Amino acid sequence: MAAVIAVSSAQACGVNHQLQKAYAVEFTVTENKAVLYSNDKTKVYQQPDVNSGIVTTIAPDLPIEVTGVTSNGWFRISLNGTYYVPGDGLISKNANNSNSVVTGSDIINLTKGTFSFYMNPELSDFDKNDIDDMDENTYIKYLDSFLMGYAMLDNCILQDSGKYLKEVYESEAKVDKNVANMTMQAYLINYRNHYLSDSLIGPFRNDRDLKLALNRAIRYNITKFWAVYRNSNIGSDESKIKKAMESVVDEIKAEQGVTFTYSVKYGDYKTSDGTAGKGWIVEFNKKD
Repeated sequence: MAAVIAVSSAQACGVNHQLQKAYAVEFTVTENKAVLYSNDKTKVYQQPDVNSGIVTTIAPDLPIEVTGVTSNGWFRISLNGTYYVPGDGLISKNANNSNSVVTGSDIINLTKGTFSFYMNPELSDFDKNDIDDMDENTYIKYLDSFLMGYAMLDNCILQDSGKYLKEVYESEAKVDKNVANMTMQAYLINYRNHYLSDSLIGPFRNDRDLKLALNRAIRYNITKFWAVYRNSNIGSDESKIKKAMESVVDEIKAEQGVTFTYSVKYGDYKTSDGTAGKGWIVEFNKKD
Protein backbone atom coordinates (compact mmCIF):
# COMPACT_ATOMS: atom_id res chain seq x y z
CA MET A 1 0.00 0.00 0.00
CA ALA A 2 1.17 3.51 -0.65
CA ALA A 3 2.54 5.58 2.20
CA VAL A 4 -0.06 5.60 4.98
CA ILE A 5 -0.11 8.27 7.63
CA ALA A 6 -2.24 8.96 10.67
CA VAL A 7 -2.48 12.69 10.97
CA SER A 8 -4.11 15.52 12.86
CA SER A 9 -6.24 18.24 11.35
CA ALA A 10 -5.28 21.89 11.38
CA GLN A 11 -8.06 22.50 13.91
CA ALA A 12 -6.51 19.97 16.29
CA CYS A 13 -3.21 21.80 15.95
CA GLY A 14 -4.71 24.93 17.36
CA VAL A 15 -5.28 26.64 13.97
CA ASN A 16 -8.65 28.40 13.86
CA HIS A 17 -11.26 27.91 11.14
CA GLN A 18 -10.64 31.31 9.57
CA LEU A 19 -6.95 30.57 9.05
CA GLN A 20 -7.70 27.08 7.78
CA LYS A 21 -10.08 28.53 5.19
CA ALA A 22 -7.43 30.95 4.00
CA TYR A 23 -5.05 28.09 3.27
CA ALA A 24 -7.75 26.08 1.54
CA VAL A 25 -8.34 28.82 -1.05
CA GLU A 26 -5.13 27.81 -2.78
CA PHE A 27 -3.89 24.26 -2.33
CA THR A 28 -2.04 21.60 -4.24
CA VAL A 29 -2.61 17.86 -4.20
CA THR A 30 0.09 15.21 -4.03
CA GLU A 31 -1.13 12.08 -5.80
CA ASN A 32 -1.16 9.09 -3.48
CA LYS A 33 -3.26 5.95 -3.74
CA ALA A 34 -4.05 4.16 -0.51
CA VAL A 35 -6.87 2.54 1.42
CA LEU A 36 -7.46 4.07 4.83
CA TYR A 37 -10.26 3.54 7.34
CA SER A 38 -12.87 5.84 8.79
CA ASN A 39 -13.02 6.64 12.50
CA ASP A 40 -15.41 8.56 14.74
CA LYS A 41 -14.25 11.87 13.18
CA THR A 42 -14.80 11.06 9.50
CA LYS A 43 -16.70 13.94 7.93
CA VAL A 44 -16.67 14.40 4.16
CA TYR A 45 -16.45 17.93 2.71
CA GLN A 46 -16.91 19.45 -0.74
CA GLN A 47 -13.45 21.08 -0.55
CA PRO A 48 -10.48 20.93 1.88
CA ASP A 49 -12.11 23.71 3.88
CA VAL A 50 -14.35 23.32 6.95
CA ASN A 51 -16.58 26.07 5.56
CA SER A 52 -17.21 24.32 2.23
CA GLY A 53 -20.08 22.20 3.54
CA ILE A 54 -20.33 18.67 4.94
CA VAL A 55 -21.46 16.14 2.33
CA THR A 56 -21.87 13.22 4.70
CA THR A 57 -20.53 11.57 7.83
CA ILE A 58 -19.08 8.06 7.53
CA ALA A 59 -19.44 5.41 10.22
CA PRO A 60 -16.18 4.10 11.79
CA ASP A 61 -14.10 1.20 10.45
CA LEU A 62 -15.06 1.44 6.79
CA PRO A 63 -12.42 1.32 4.01
CA ILE A 64 -12.00 4.59 2.11
CA GLU A 65 -10.16 5.02 -1.18
CA VAL A 66 -7.62 7.86 -0.89
CA THR A 67 -6.38 9.41 -4.11
CA GLY A 68 -4.16 12.19 -2.75
CA VAL A 69 -3.19 14.50 0.08
CA THR A 70 -3.57 18.28 -0.07
CA SER A 71 -0.90 20.77 0.89
CA ASN A 72 -3.08 21.97 3.77
CA GLY A 73 -3.37 18.53 5.37
CA TRP A 74 -6.57 16.95 3.99
CA PHE A 75 -7.14 13.60 2.29
CA ARG A 76 -8.68 13.66 -1.20
CA ILE A 77 -11.00 10.66 -1.51
CA SER A 78 -13.07 8.93 -4.18
CA LEU A 79 -16.65 8.44 -2.98
CA ASN A 80 -18.99 8.54 -5.98
CA GLY A 81 -17.09 11.71 -6.81
CA THR A 82 -14.11 13.62 -5.51
CA TYR A 83 -14.38 14.88 -1.93
CA TYR A 84 -12.11 15.70 1.03
CA VAL A 85 -11.65 14.49 4.61
CA PRO A 86 -9.67 16.32 7.33
CA GLY A 87 -6.36 14.74 8.28
CA ASP A 88 -7.58 13.19 11.54
CA GLY A 89 -10.64 11.67 9.86
CA LEU A 90 -8.87 8.62 8.41
CA ILE A 91 -6.46 6.12 9.92
CA SER A 92 -4.31 3.22 8.74
CA LYS A 93 -4.81 -0.34 9.91
CA ASN A 94 -2.41 -3.26 10.13
CA ALA A 95 -3.84 -6.36 11.75
CA ASN A 96 -0.38 -7.79 12.35
CA ASN A 97 0.97 -4.76 14.17
CA SER A 98 -0.92 -3.12 17.02
CA ASN A 99 1.55 -0.21 16.97
CA SER A 100 1.00 0.62 13.31
CA VAL A 101 -1.15 3.69 13.96
CA VAL A 102 0.15 6.73 15.79
CA THR A 103 -2.79 8.83 16.92
CA GLY A 104 -3.17 12.52 16.24
CA SER A 105 -3.10 13.33 19.96
CA ASP A 106 0.21 11.48 20.34
CA ILE A 107 1.74 13.50 17.54
CA ILE A 108 0.40 16.79 18.90
CA ASN A 109 2.14 16.06 22.21
CA LEU A 110 5.28 14.96 20.40
CA THR A 111 5.50 18.08 18.26
CA LYS A 112 4.46 20.67 20.84
CA GLY A 113 5.66 24.14 19.96
CA THR A 114 6.42 23.64 16.25
CA PHE A 115 3.09 24.33 14.56
CA SER A 116 4.25 27.47 12.76
CA PHE A 117 6.16 25.40 10.17
CA TYR A 118 3.40 22.99 9.16
CA MET A 119 1.60 25.03 6.53
CA ASN A 120 4.71 25.72 4.44
CA PRO A 121 3.51 24.94 0.88
CA GLU A 122 7.06 24.23 -0.30
CA LEU A 123 7.60 21.18 1.92
CA SER A 124 7.46 18.74 -0.98
CA ASP A 125 9.82 20.90 -3.05
CA PHE A 126 12.78 20.87 -0.64
CA ASP A 127 15.88 19.09 -1.89
CA LYS A 128 19.06 17.86 -0.20
CA ASN A 129 20.72 21.28 -0.40
CA ASP A 130 17.74 22.88 1.33
CA ILE A 131 17.89 20.24 4.07
CA ASP A 132 21.66 20.68 4.49
CA ASP A 133 21.14 24.39 5.09
CA MET A 134 18.56 23.90 7.86
CA ASP A 135 19.57 24.39 11.48
CA GLU A 136 18.36 21.90 14.09
CA ASN A 137 15.23 23.85 15.02
CA THR A 138 14.11 24.21 11.40
CA TYR A 139 14.93 20.61 10.52
CA ILE A 140 12.96 19.22 13.48
CA LYS A 141 9.99 21.34 12.37
CA TYR A 142 10.47 19.86 8.89
CA LEU A 143 10.28 16.33 10.33
CA ASP A 144 7.27 17.26 12.45
CA SER A 145 5.47 18.56 9.37
CA PHE A 146 5.68 15.10 7.82
CA LEU A 147 4.50 13.48 11.06
CA MET A 148 1.48 15.77 11.18
CA GLY A 149 0.60 14.93 7.60
CA TYR A 150 1.14 18.27 5.89
CA ALA A 151 3.46 16.60 3.40
CA MET A 152 3.85 13.06 2.11
CA LEU A 153 6.31 10.86 3.96
CA ASP A 154 7.74 9.83 0.59
CA ASN A 155 9.15 13.36 0.22
CA CYS A 156 10.96 13.45 3.57
CA ILE A 157 14.76 13.74 3.32
CA LEU A 158 17.02 12.59 6.16
CA GLN A 159 19.62 15.21 6.91
CA ASP A 160 22.46 12.93 8.00
CA SER A 161 22.44 10.83 4.82
CA GLY A 162 20.72 13.09 2.29
CA LYS A 163 18.55 10.10 1.33
CA TYR A 164 14.79 9.87 1.24
CA LEU A 165 13.15 8.46 4.34
CA LYS A 166 11.32 5.84 2.27
CA GLU A 167 14.58 4.61 0.72
CA VAL A 168 16.31 4.23 4.10
CA TYR A 169 13.25 2.70 5.77
CA GLU A 170 12.68 0.08 3.07
CA SER A 171 16.37 -0.82 2.96
CA GLU A 172 16.57 -1.36 6.73
CA ALA A 173 13.24 -3.21 6.82
CA LYS A 174 14.74 -5.90 4.56
CA VAL A 175 17.41 -6.79 7.12
CA ASP A 176 15.90 -5.72 10.46
CA LYS A 177 12.66 -7.35 11.60
CA ASN A 178 12.09 -4.63 14.18
CA VAL A 179 12.01 -2.03 11.41
CA ALA A 180 9.86 -4.30 9.25
CA ASN A 181 7.28 -4.47 12.06
CA MET A 182 6.87 -0.70 12.31
CA THR A 183 5.29 1.79 9.96
CA MET A 184 7.37 4.36 8.12
CA GLN A 185 5.74 7.00 10.31
CA ALA A 186 6.85 5.19 13.49
CA TYR A 187 10.36 4.90 12.02
CA LEU A 188 10.38 8.65 11.39
CA ILE A 189 9.28 9.32 14.96
CA ASN A 190 12.25 7.32 16.24
CA TYR A 191 14.60 9.15 13.86
CA ARG A 192 13.17 12.52 14.87
CA ASN A 193 13.50 11.78 18.58
CA HIS A 194 17.14 10.70 18.21
CA TYR A 195 17.85 13.83 16.17
CA LEU A 196 16.21 16.04 18.81
CA SER A 197 18.15 14.32 21.59
CA ASP A 198 21.45 14.71 19.75
CA SER A 199 20.72 18.39 19.10
CA LEU A 200 20.66 18.96 22.88
CA ILE A 201 23.94 17.18 23.57
CA GLY A 202 26.47 19.06 21.51
CA PRO A 203 29.35 19.44 22.11
CA PHE A 204 28.74 23.20 22.07
CA ARG A 205 31.69 25.53 21.61
CA ASN A 206 30.17 28.88 22.55
CA ASP A 207 27.47 30.40 24.74
CA ARG A 208 25.20 31.12 21.78
CA ASP A 209 24.94 27.46 20.77
CA LEU A 210 24.29 26.39 24.34
CA LYS A 211 21.50 28.96 24.58
CA LEU A 212 19.97 27.54 21.39
CA ALA A 213 19.92 24.10 23.04
CA LEU A 214 18.19 25.51 26.11
CA ASN A 215 15.64 27.30 23.92
CA ARG A 216 15.02 24.02 22.12
CA ALA A 217 14.49 22.25 25.45
CA ILE A 218 11.95 24.90 26.44
CA ARG A 219 10.13 24.65 23.11
CA TYR A 220 9.77 20.88 23.37
CA ASN A 221 9.09 20.90 27.11
CA ILE A 222 12.21 18.87 27.97
CA THR A 223 12.74 19.20 31.68
CA LYS A 224 16.09 17.45 32.07
CA PHE A 225 19.02 16.76 29.76
CA TRP A 226 22.80 16.74 29.65
CA ALA A 227 25.07 18.55 27.24
CA VAL A 228 28.78 18.89 26.52
CA TYR A 229 30.46 22.29 26.53
CA ARG A 230 33.90 22.69 24.97
CA ASN A 231 35.43 26.12 24.74
CA SER A 232 39.15 26.73 24.33
CA ASN A 233 38.87 29.99 26.30
CA ILE A 234 37.53 28.08 29.29
CA GLY A 235 39.35 24.77 29.10
CA SER A 236 39.16 23.02 32.47
CA ASP A 237 38.94 26.28 34.45
CA GLU A 238 36.09 25.77 36.94
CA SER A 239 35.62 29.47 37.72
CA LYS A 240 35.25 30.30 34.02
CA ILE A 241 32.71 27.56 33.36
CA LYS A 242 30.66 28.66 36.38
CA LYS A 243 30.59 32.23 35.08
CA ALA A 244 29.67 31.08 31.58
CA MET A 245 26.80 28.85 32.81
CA GLU A 246 25.42 31.57 35.08
CA SER A 247 25.40 33.99 32.15
CA VAL A 248 23.61 31.56 29.81
CA VAL A 249 20.97 30.56 32.36
CA ASP A 250 20.34 34.17 33.41
CA GLU A 251 19.82 35.16 29.77
CA ILE A 252 17.37 32.31 29.23
CA LYS A 253 15.43 33.34 32.34
CA ALA A 254 15.26 36.94 31.12
CA GLU A 255 14.23 35.97 27.58
CA GLN A 256 11.90 33.03 28.26
CA GLY A 257 10.91 33.42 31.89
CA VAL A 258 12.20 29.89 32.53
CA THR A 259 14.94 28.97 34.98
CA PHE A 260 17.23 25.96 34.74
CA THR A 261 19.44 24.66 37.51
CA TYR A 262 22.62 22.92 36.44
CA SER A 263 25.60 20.90 37.59
CA VAL A 264 28.94 20.72 35.78
CA LYS A 265 31.70 18.13 35.69
CA TYR A 266 34.87 18.16 33.60
CA GLY A 267 35.91 14.83 32.14
CA ASP A 268 35.54 12.25 29.37
CA TYR A 269 32.36 12.19 27.27
CA LYS A 270 31.02 10.17 24.39
CA THR A 271 28.03 11.15 22.25
CA SER A 272 25.58 8.80 20.50
CA ASP A 273 27.43 9.06 17.18
CA GLY A 274 30.66 7.84 18.79
CA THR A 275 32.31 11.25 19.20
CA ALA A 276 34.55 11.25 22.28
CA GLY A 277 36.72 13.75 24.05
CA LYS A 278 37.19 15.82 27.17
CA GLY A 279 34.94 18.70 28.09
CA TRP A 280 32.40 20.04 30.54
CA ILE A 281 29.46 17.69 31.03
CA VAL A 282 26.52 19.88 32.05
CA GLU A 283 23.25 18.52 33.43
CA PHE A 284 20.29 20.90 33.14
CA ASN A 285 17.05 20.67 35.13
CA LYS A 286 14.10 22.98 34.55
CA LYS A 287 13.11 24.70 37.77
CA ASP A 288 9.34 24.92 38.37
